[in-house]
Amino acid sequence: MNDSPRSIHGAWHAAAIALAFAAAMAWTWGTWPDSIVDFGRELYVPWRMSEGEALHRDLAWFNGPLSPHWNARIFAWFGTGVWTLVWVNAAIFAGSLALLHFVLRRATSAAAATFACLIVIATCGFGQQVGIGNYNQLAPYSHEATHGLFLGLASLALLVAWGGRGSILLVLASGFATGLAFLTKPETFVAAVVGASALLALTSWTARFRVLRAFVAFALGGVTAVLLAWSLQIPALGSDLAWRSTLGAWPQLFESSVSELAFYRSGMGVDAPLENLGRLALWAGGGATLAALAIALGTWIARRTSERAGGGAAALFVALALGAAWTSLPWSQVARPWPFFALLALVAATRATVLHRGVARWPILAGFAAFGLAFLAKMVLNARLVQYGFTLALPSTALLCALAWHTLPQSLASRGVPAAVVRGTLIVLLFSVAASSVAATWRYHSRKEVELASGIDAIRADVRGAVLNATLEWLGRQTTPSGAAPTVVALPEGVMVNYLARLRNPTPYVNFMPPELLFYGEESILRAFDASPPDIVLLTHKNTSEYGLPWFGRDYGQNLMRWVMENYRAVALFGDPPLGLTLPGEAPLQRAPVFGIRAFVRKSP
Repeated sequence: MNDSPRSIHGAWHAAAIALAFAAAMAWTWGTWPDSIVDFGRELYVPWRMSEGEALHRDLAWFNGPLSPHWNARIFAWFGTGVWTLVWVNAAIFAGSLALLHFVLRRATSAAAATFACLIVIATCGFGQQVGIGNYNQLAPYSHEATHGLFLGLASLALLVAWGGRGSILLVLASGFATGLAFLTKPETFVAAVVGASALLALTSWTARFRVLRAFVAFALGGVTAVLLAWSLQIPALGSDLAWRSTLGAWPQLFESSVSELAFYRSGMGVDAPLENLGRLALWAGGGATLAALAIALGTWIARRTSERAGGGAAALFVALALGAAWTSLPWSQVARPWPFFALLALVAATRATVLHRGVARWPILAGFAAFGLAFLAKMVLNARLVQYGFTLALPSTALLCALAWHTLPQSLASRGVPAAVVRGTLIVLLFSVAASSVAATWRYHSRKEVELASGIDAIRADVRGAVLNATLEWLGRQTTPSGAAPTVVALPEGVMVNYLARLRNPTPYVNFMPPELLFYGEESILRAFDASPPDIVLLTHKNTSEYGLPWFGRDYGQNLMRWVMENYRAVALFGDPPLGLTLPGEAPLQRAPVFGIRAFVRKSP
């Protein structure tokens, strides 16, 4: 039994992270999925695959094949259910934290890595910081995001373990993990490649290992993963369709105009680049100014009393300043300077690698900074912890925490600034970021008072849950003339209803919002409806103004809506009239709809 001080110390770090993980999961219990948006797709597609359907042949899919195939296997092994996926996702997040801790403690210290993991749990783990759920690790809007993050961290961790002196098989395995990331989303693959390449090159140079040999092994691992995925899909799809599935979203990046939608332009910040650069500079300058004032005060006090007193004074100054401005600060924008800070860290760590050749921690820090910076590329001028930031901003958040705890205090201490003062200042700043995330989660979760569905699918939902429960109850009573269960399509989204009712969509398409109509083409979707019309169509209320196209049937999807109105008749309404659409004979709306679903059935021939 190893009871050395080092092992005991490590056990305390592991216990702190495990306790925070369990507490956050218990506090947010059952609130992670959104009742309508996105997560229904993440359930429906693997459910159908576990029943024998195949991606691209039977189910339209726009990302890589890894995540739906993995989730379909999970359903086949452990049973189909929301909670089946939640528990597996919790294990994957725990694995991501373990990998994150391993990499950061090799670059900084165990305490710094633990602090980073705790802040990540609070800001990127289980919470909800916008009106839509799914932006958390347990019920992600896209499993490709969380799986890609895990694989990118695994790739870095394998290279850290290699260190230029271990077995070349570790480099091969790192490339394999990066190749698997290719099978998720383009942005996660690019981040994995950038981070691993930087770490591989700098580590090879530091350890005087042949760079070409290292990159050949890395590339071989990546190509092996991609070719293996392609070959495994050939029996079900054939060679050409299997290759299309393997490529995932890459062809669509260049063939469609989805990236030009207002949603993606504003998400990246390129819709107003100068304005967003100004906000980045304002947040960076404001944070730096507050930190500088606190450090100056703490240093002055430390030199007259003690370093501990100076650190406490600096921390208290920051806490009082932020407390006074708490309600007036737009906390959702606090991560705007993350790309700038990650870039500074990358430059500084690369310079230190050159100046201190042979010191292993600097290449690790540079590689991780490159990884975090590349992850932010999709939101470079609008970086945020909310929405997609739960994965895209996670590495850079962890990086800043590790630097704040270890590297910056050590660096400034060599210049006469007390380390405790620097650490106290920066820890309170980052703790405030975490506190704002927890406060936002509390606000949104307090609204989730409805229990949606039951058993292994039971989750907590907001007011939409009551409408969905009524819809599910109605669907449970419907049959076709032959006595079979009906087929159902929800427009423009709402495939969660299909999953919870275990009713099949007879078309390959599961969502019908602006991106999907651009990906697949409205005419192709209409042909699928003509070839296999659903027994029931559900029209759900969904404002898609974020895409610059607010309403289905009016601003986009007009032909699809016309097809429904010509071939179906309304039979039931749950909640408010969706999309503000009232039918002849109905009273006009007295207010904007909160949420509603209208059911249509096929007209008699």
